[in-house]
Amino acid sequence: MDKGIRVAIIDNGVYEVFVKKGIEESIAVDENGVCVADTKNTDWQQSQHGTNCAMILEKYCPDCRLISIRILDEKGSGSIKSIYPALEWCFKNQISLVNLSLGTSDFKDCEKLRTLINKYAAKGMIIIAATANSGFVSYPASFTNVIGVATTGSPLSYSKDYMQMGIDTVVPSEHTVKICDEEIKTLLSNSYAAPYASALIANKLKEDNTFDIKKLKKYAKEQSHIEMMDGIYEPDWINRAYVAGREKTSRAEYYFETVSGEFHEIRSEAETVIAFSVADLESLDIKNKNLIYLGKEDIHNLEVQGFFWSRETRKKQIKNNHYQGNGLEVPVVILAVEAAIDSFYILTELKKAFANNGYNAYAIGMEPESILYALEYMPEPVSDHDEWKNFIESQVFYKQSDLVIWCMPLEDKEKFLTVYPDCDVEISLCKGEENILAKFSFEEESVEKKLAGWIDRKDVEEIYHVIETKLTEDEDG
Repeated sequence: MDKGIRVAIIDNGVYEVFVKKGIEESIAVDENGVCVADTKNTDWQQSQHGTNCAMILEKYCPDCRLISIRILDEKGSGSIKSIYPALEWCFKNQISLVNLSLGTSDFKDCEKLRTLINKYAAKGMIIIAATANSGFVSYPASFTNVIGVATTGSPLSYSKDYMQMGIDTVVPSEHTVKICDEEIKTLLSNSYAAPYASALIANKLKEDNTFDIKKLKKYAKEQSHIEMMDGIYEPDWINRAYVAGREKTSRAEYYFETVSGEFHEIRSEAETVIAFSVADLESLDIKNKNLIYLGKEDIHNLEVQGFFWSRETRKKQIKNNHYQGNGLEVPVVILAVEAAIDSFYILTELKKAFANNGYNAYAIGMEPESILYALEYMPEPVSDHDEWKNFIESQVFYKQSDLVIWCMPLEDKEKFLTVYPDCDVEISLCKGEENILAKFSFEEESVEKKLAGWIDRKDVEEIYHVIETKLTEDEDG
């Protein structure tokens, strides 16, 4: 790689006077979402956040060439949609390393940001992002295709739960930088840990530009000031996938694009392979690909160079959860569905219905295939229910969820109700000759409704309104 890797600082601008080598280019995203030359005259106070990030980057990677892309105002506020044109500008201008000392904890931004990040990560862009100082999951720092950074010395204890937060490295944020011959120390903040990590990554890429995002995440974990477990990632990275061995049966939409055809002909079009059995993989060359494995067989001997997820990944995540709370403080809805009914469609549409009304639902499916629809896969709770419940509680806390919807097979409902015997709502969906019968149970009250045999969005909306009405009764008095 040429000396001096180019790094984009997407922030609130950089006061060039305090950067020794200056800024190679200054860009701003205007009110129309267009990237233009940044001609705004700012001082250090107005762009302190971005300037500090630039000085930290320059201190630890003196050869880097810095580009400023201003999307925030002097108070650090701005629209998350401005990240879209900023990343597109980076891609068009061959800037492959981006520092984002910003993000959002609003769940409503997650889906669009995930699609955006995965699009550019698939093109080779490396993004380093600070996790939220609030201690909650934030986007894009928590995504697998991003190197998520937190600071050492934080008063928050979440670093031990880095797997739930999507944190890849915990590094210093208090750095001594020089301003007009006067030394100052940057504040304790995840924002200023990110450019330190960006400098480490820039130096690594200068040594070896063959490192991809997975290798760089592993390297970032090795540089962490706390011990990090490698190889456990959320299955949220897919941009385009090849699905091997099984036709899609649910009306629910995957959260990603798919490609079809003979694998050897379309291999370059997909970065991820999804397989349901070992037999699906026998004739496929998955070298340098990511793999989602949804089968039950043991494939520990299979070499995967990219990201990998299987049932065992979730089990390890549950086992290594450190969060210990005081029990769930949000409603639990049990959704028991007969096997012949499209549970993925109902659960995804129900999750959307809650989101459209401002509620962040933690939606659980018990089949690994759930993850393809951006649902949470949870294996069957075994004898140690507390381990299972502690993990759910940690997820609900860090993701700031408003309720839990647990979708399970109808025939197993009584067995699984022992996990949350005091759940707030029970719903059973049974298929009849012409209709689907929905049975709602709330403490001592029960309601029955007949739905169309082919459940559509209108039917799911009706289920939503029954749940929402019941759960808000006490609030409404």
